[in-house]
Amino acid sequence: MFFFYKLFTLITHPFLKIFLKIRVIKKKEDKLRFIEKLGYSSINSKPNIIWFHVASLGEIKSIHALIKHYQKNKKINLLITSVTTSSANYFERNLKNENTFHQYAPIDSPIIIYRFLKFWKPKFSVFVESEIWPNMIFQTSKKCKIILLNARISKNSFKKWKFLKPNFRKILNKFDFILPQSQEVAEMLKFFNFEKYKFIGNIKYTNINTNTPNIIEINNTFKAWAAMSIHNSEVDHIIKTHKNISSSEKNFLTFLIPRHLNDIDNIVNKIQRQNIVCQKISSNNKIDNFSGIVVVDRFGIADDIFNKVKIVFMGGSFINHGGQNPIEPAKYGCKIFSGNNIFNFKEIYEVLIYKKIAKIVNDQSELEKELLAYLYNNKTILDNAGSDYKEFSEKIFKKTIKFLDNYIH
Repeated sequence: MFFFYKLFTLITHPFLKIFLKIRVIKKKEDKLRFIEKLGYSSINSKPNIIWFHVASLGEIKSIHALIKHYQKNKKINLLITSVTTSSANYFERNLKNENTFHQYAPIDSPIIIYRFLKFWKPKFSVFVESEIWPNMIFQTSKKCKIILLNARISKNSFKKWKFLKPNFRKILNKFDFILPQSQEVAEMLKFFNFEKYKFIGNIKYTNINTNTPNIIEINNTFKAWAAMSIHNSEVDHIIKTHKNISSSEKNFLTFLIPRHLNDIDNIVNKIQRQNIVCQKISSNNKIDNFSGIVVVDRFGIADDIFNKVKIVFMGGSFINHGGQNPIEPAKYGCKIFSGNNIFNFKEIYEVLIYKKIAKIVNDQSELEKELLAYLYNNKTILDNAGSDYKEFSEKIFKKTIKFLDNYIH
């Protein structure tokens, strides 16, 4: 299998630059830095490189606290590679400093990987989550030890690799150690007869230093909640919840954050037909003693809301979608509610429910009941949600650092 994969990547190598240029034209690549994906660097080489490789924005956020920790060690240099422009932008805003550098990840071609490794000469490498690229893994393992951190194997990937068990085991054995993000992944590793693993916890919990973008200003003194990642078929539930509660409780504020922004006008029309005051963030980014529904029709500002509004309902859970990831509001100390369709993040919710940070509501009426209880009677419980999250998050962080220190120092 790997022979044919390597052969295919060698054959396609001459066309990769053309492929990237087409993506630049389509505005899917950085026009100034796309050449980095061919293994070239726009930065001078550095000694004592510790290499962290991630895919996209979610993964670079997950190692934010780890990178901040190791930036204190001036004897090493940190290289972060990622695939997406959003992750590169996040690095520029939050992680760049004199001993930490970013480069776009090299495409998984043997020639490109060889060029990349020859230039950077990493002393130790950390691949994050599900970055399984055979050429990159095989060649890197010949140069230095590799850890697969916060390893994730989706159920679909597991089904595919089951039929290629010997091949997948060859890939896994190139890692010196694997830290799975859940017990479920640990069981998958057992199936492939891989024994060099240790379950510490999901490092996505460890990004406890919140960094609000400050795009919107919230000066509301009213009772407020946020409905996050709401799918189109759930919008009516959120509007009805707001209407029912506001009929008996004045000065009630709802932030409605749609999962997709392609149906904003329809959402606004639905709200207005119910005679509810509505405001779009794109029209006015200041929320000053506002009572009604604020429609968040821009990406990237949910953190501003979580920093002020401490009760959040996660969408995709009143429908058969499987829920949305609740970690982001949890790190801001929010109390989280969700419908019972959470199979996409089952293990994460189990942890948060056990810690009394999250709670399942079965339908709209139960959501209304819980909102009223927490908005008006349970400030102490809301405060506890933040402190409980921070406590177990710090435990995972310290254990992860202790493990990585065996390789970095």
